[in-house]
Amino acid sequence: MLPILLYIELNCFAIAILFVILLNMRDHDGRYLLDQKLFFALTAADVLLLFLDTILWALDGKPGNNARWVCIAAIVLYNILNAVICMIWYLYVDFYVYGSKDRLTKVFFPMLIPVVANMVLSIASIFTDIYFVIDENNIYHRGRYVHILLGICLLMLLYTTVFLIRNRKKIDRKEYAYLLFFIIPPAIGGILQYLFYGVIIIWICVTLSILIIFINIQNNQLRTDYLTGLYNRRHLDHYLQTRVKSRYPHLIAGIMIDLDSFKVINDLYGHNNGDQALKDTAQILKSTFRDKDFIARYGGDEFVVVMEIEEQSELAVMVQKLRENISRFNLRRSVPYEIHLSIGYDCFVKESETSAMTFLQKIDHLMYLDKQKYVHK
Repeated sequence: MLPILLYIELNCFAIAILFVILLNMRDHDGRYLLDQKLFFALTAADVLLLFLDTILWALDGKPGNNARWVCIAAIVLYNILNAVICMIWYLYVDFYVYGSKDRLTKVFFPMLIPVVANMVLSIASIFTDIYFVIDENNIYHRGRYVHILLGICLLMLLYTTVFLIRNRKKIDRKEYAYLLFFIIPPAIGGILQYLFYGVIIIWICVTLSILIIFINIQNNQLRTDYLTGLYNRRHLDHYLQTRVKSRYPHLIAGIMIDLDSFKVINDLYGHNNGDQALKDTAQILKSTFRDKDFIARYGGDEFVVVMEIEEQSELAVMVQKLRENISRFNLRRSVPYEIHLSIGYDCFVKESETSAMTFLQKIDHLMYLDKQKYVHK
């Protein structure tokens, strides 16, 4: 009886961890990127699998028809979800690499084939001994062909791993390493589960993998802009509010930047080039400013840089450096468009009653005045 209680406790602990992750992912505005939705689905599927596993442990060997049919329903759904969670993982990795909804639509249906095949075999196991048998004492036993289920899941995971390895140059090296690591804990758990009957730790291992991905990748995505890789507006607001309340002796400087040529680029060269112009601008900003400076995409074609400086004159020097880097980019003519920026900048006065939001409005107004000079040239 002790092992059963131990497994139930471990499952409950894993479920609690996953619920914390789900709560931390919650967006009050309901605006989620597709990779966040897929990660949410991955986490929710693991919660459901752990819950079903707990039911099976609790009811295994319990007498009565009610317990029997609950066990059968739970094991059928459990077996179906084994392949479903493997498919979700592939879709997450595919979108993480390519960032294309259209591509995801194309690969979804081929990935659905093994999922549907597994679903048919899972349901058929109610009447045969393909995946499982519930004996007269309501005790679960593996079916004669349970290796088919294991083979389907293993092939899907291996396919995802090979896909990730082949496309490793398309993503950051650290992110690649964490995504590649995802398969290791459940692979170890699956091998142990297959070799030692009664040892079921695979979904606890998946929980560990999900936690690692959340901490190192997905949680970071909640703070960053997917297109440019810069921080997003939400994180900017939090960062700036923290800084203006701090007692650091440094000056806080803010720069509001607008990509003047964005609409022209979209109209003349298409939205793909428009997106590339935003990425180019982000790259120029990262190469211009220091690693410790905070760079964010404010929204649309606007960017904000927050700096800590010793003297106000440093701010003008950095703005001039940015203008020079933009000029160098345009002189290279590596793309069919040119980048032109309107820039507003100032230092935050801590002694005043100015709030973080008011300060952003101030440098936005200064940026608008700079834009007017560009329009009337």
